[in-house]
Amino acid sequence: MIIDLGKSISSSLSKLFSSSITDESINTIVDEICVSLINSNVNPKYVEKIKNDIKSNIESKKSIQGFNKQRIVETAVFNALVDLVDPKVKFKEIEKGKSNVVVFVGLQGAGKTTSICKYANYYKKKGLKVGLVCADTFRAGAFDQIKQNALKIKVPFYGSEEADPVLVATEGVSRFKKEDFDLICVDTSGRHTQETELFNEMKDIINAVKPDNIIFIMDAGIGQSAEDQAIGFKNAVDVGSIIITKIDGTTKAGGAISSVAATNCPILFVGSGENMEDFDVFEPKGFVSRMLGMGDVSGLAKKISDLKIDEKEIFEKFQKGAFTLKDFVVQFKQLMSLGPMTKLFEMIPGTSNIKLPDEKKFKKMISIFDSFTDFELNSDGTLIEKSPSRIRRIAQGSACSFSDIADLMIQFKNMSAMMKKFSSIPGYGSMLNKDPRSLSESQKAKFKQQAKNMLPKDLMDSLSGFF
Repeated sequence: MIIDLGKSISSSLSKLFSSSITDESINTIVDEICVSLINSNVNPKYVEKIKNDIKSNIESKKSIQGFNKQRIVETAVFNALVDLVDPKVKFKEIEKGKSNVVVFVGLQGAGKTTSICKYANYYKKKGLKVGLVCADTFRAGAFDQIKQNALKIKVPFYGSEEADPVLVATEGVSRFKKEDFDLICVDTSGRHTQETELFNEMKDIINAVKPDNIIFIMDAGIGQSAEDQAIGFKNAVDVGSIIITKIDGTTKAGGAISSVAATNCPILFVGSGENMEDFDVFEPKGFVSRMLGMGDVSGLAKKISDLKIDEKEIFEKFQKGAFTLKDFVVQFKQLMSLGPMTKLFEMIPGTSNIKLPDEKKFKKMISIFDSFTDFELNSDGTLIEKSPSRIRRIAQGSACSFSDIADLMIQFKNMSAMMKKFSSIPGYGSMLNKDPRSLSESQKAKFKQQAKNMLPKDLMDSLSGFF
């Protein structure tokens, strides 16, 4: 998996801080990183370029006063990896006030139909009127799959038993345009090989519907053949951007990720599972940062801002000691709606080595929450802890053990206590709704100094990644 590549590179970089740094040791570390990239199926020619760029970058900084070799090497590696996945080409934005037509292409088995539905779901949540057109008349079950997912995400869809995919695409796009849809997504047929018939069919559909963007769907597990595939589709049709699928299930993702260098097309999203929420906007710096275990504070802040949480109201409740189980449940369920908790933790600096509970543990917590009465939810939890009969009833209703309920109550109490300490730190309220990294150095220093004597050392250590 891509996280394994990140751990391998991070392991090499950690040697910078555990021994004296010489030119020879730097070269050894850079060579180790290059081996990790090759093992992840990144094309050797790009690995060679990365190696040269890193060394050139380090060499250019040697004359700077106060030269910190460790940080310079770390930064050079980070920038080289970002350059690998960032073609610095702006992707085609969805235009307001018109019907945007997007055609999806790719080989069979790449996850194209699932991705088109995830894409539709993403923009539907942004408030756009989205329609799906199934022009895949080749694969048995393609229309049924789109229909099933479209009903799940509540997005209108079009398909027919007509054998001509061009006619299906044209009729579907025309119908949605007449109804003033903002975004019309067209699924096309895939094949097991890049045969001429597939490309001709794609060209006919594209000529008929005249899309605003063509998105190539690529399976992360195809390894070094990713570049040939990407170039093949790019040469056949005007591919504008890429979505990479199944990124969490392969050790060969480097080939797919680095194929952007060959096509000069930006990656829009990366997909992981079958769930419609397993779909993340691709931001080069954030992606590399998470991969290396450095977190992605800006990405996390954006995700949380989408929840429209009233942070000032919560802040005031913590200050007054009025934070209830209901508040905790609402916050937790909102976070769960953002996707797997493991992915959220990847975005927090300093948590890469923390072993998280299985996702089933979090779902078990939801079951316990749903077994609370309104009276219990509007309390601080003390009445539950002191009542064996309540604990017994909640355990039966949630199919959980007494210890599961006790663990949850401990987590709630610990969080309440910790956040109450945070809220008592002078100036904390003024930092709400802000990215910590946007604060001035003096603001960061002042906060850390005030927090130092009020928070546990392990918590302060984990916060260092934010500042």
